[in-house]
Amino acid sequence: MSRSPNFLAACALVLIGATAWMVARLASRQVLDVPGVAVASVPLLDKAGNVVRSNSIALPKDLPGYRFEQVSIAEIELESLPADTIFGRGRYFLPDGNWIQINVVLMGTDRTSIHRPEYCLTGVGWRIRSQREVPFVDSGLGPVRVQRFDCQLKTEMNGRPMNVGGVYAFWFVSRDKETASHWERQWWMVKDLVTRGVLQRWAYISFFTPCAPGDEEAAYQRISDLVRRVHPHFGVTSGKRP
Repeated sequence: MSRSPNFLAACALVLIGATAWMVARLASRQVLDVPGVAVASVPLLDKAGNVVRSNSIALPKDLPGYRFEQVSIAEIELESLPADTIFGRGRYFLPDGNWIQINVVLMGTDRTSIHRPEYCLTGVGWRIRSQREVPFVDSGLGPVRVQRFDCQLKTEMNGRPMNVGGVYAFWFVSRDKETASHWERQWWMVKDLVTRGVLQRWAYISFFTPCAPGDEEAAYQRISDLVRRVHPHFGVTSGKRP
């Protein structure tokens, strides 16, 4: 015998109410964890040069073989992400003219500061041609894994259509964990929140460098070399790994 619509509706309301109660309970007792990246009293600027945040993520600026420049934050990023989001952004220039941009987004109490990286890339016109998780060994801190996206953008130069290539690599870090998986990060965050009442404060660290189509391997090598250099600055603060 089928259930009546009223009975099913009542069950749905009970489940919704129970879920809302559980979320409220967790939110009321959650403790915000310390992050795995350092925050510095370095002002963050918008494109007009105005100070939009009094602090930002500490980025290594004196790496031998690189020239560092801070990069401004777009207004749409400030408006679309939670107010307690902290950013870090800069470019590392190589002597041969190539550059690599680093972006760090640190969440606060609102986990929506970090979302799937694919959304940002495709939202500004890049097409992801391949995606894979790749390992390499960092000096002193053990193995690191990153997600690598090889991308392509259709654009114009002097009125003529052209294709631009690019390589994007990223991973996530908290106080005591690192992962290249968006889903694994979410699982750990929910697990810690439910079992310990602690909201892990994740940072999303990404690198991008443009290249000519077909030169993606050389572009990724540039990123790999830089990641090995900066990774100790973003190491998990407890010294542990999952």
